[in-house]
Amino acid sequence: MRVLSVKSFTVAFGSAALVALAASGCSSSAAATSPGGTGSAQPSVTAPSGIGTAPSTAAPATGLAAKLLAPADLPAGWGIDASATNPTMQTTCPLLNTANWNSPLNSHAEADLNGGMTGPFLVEQIAAGDQAQVNKSWDTLVNGLPKCTTYTHGGANGSSTFSIVRASLPAYGDSSYSFTLSIEISTGITGKGYIVAARNGNSVIVVYIVGLTPLDKTFVENTMSKAVTKART
Repeated sequence: MRVLSVKSFTVAFGSAALVALAASGCSSSAAATSPGGTGSAQPSVTAPSGIGTAPSTAAPATGLAAKLLAPADLPAGWGIDASATNPTMQTTCPLLNTANWNSPLNSHAEADLNGGMTGPFLVEQIAAGDQAQVNKSWDTLVNGLPKCTTYTHGGANGSSTFSIVRASLPAYGDSSYSFTLSIEISTGITGKGYIVAARNGNSVIVVYIVGLTPLDKTFVENTMSKAVTKART
């Protein structure tokens, strides 16, 4: 589970695609603004080494991983989230359980990025294969979307309730579906953001962007466009 230090909060926030998020007491109460946010203040934090920054010695991505978003594709302040983990979600919603749609595809990759210790947070799941495999994967994902409404995930640090609603973001790739995502955490914290599922060529992509404060919609739209365009195989 990803652990963040933010004054006065203990937060649990997880999904099969979004890493778990937890927060607990911090000595500082100064405010900071995150890349991709609307300018709202967020609690400042002391970041453990290696979190929220790209390793300076990281090798260039190859294969399908090279099709993922990288910090260089995003505004200044974004980096690789080295602490990311993916708890299993027992749900038939393909947006919260990647295994529901990516199993027909033989190549998979994931990017976990953040704009700082308090976000925003971005997770990108990509899978690729031949045309028949992609057809099966995309059909499975699309047919499962009606199951994506509300889901509560319980964990050792509390529960998180995910609410997913269709949204009106632009079209991406060959075909796409956009959603708003709200996560109500049992400790009283709320995360809000967007999900885009898209097919582009022989790739299927699901991208999540979530913030603890409102996200700039232009940033979201531009980032989703970059992700889907870059993911095409």
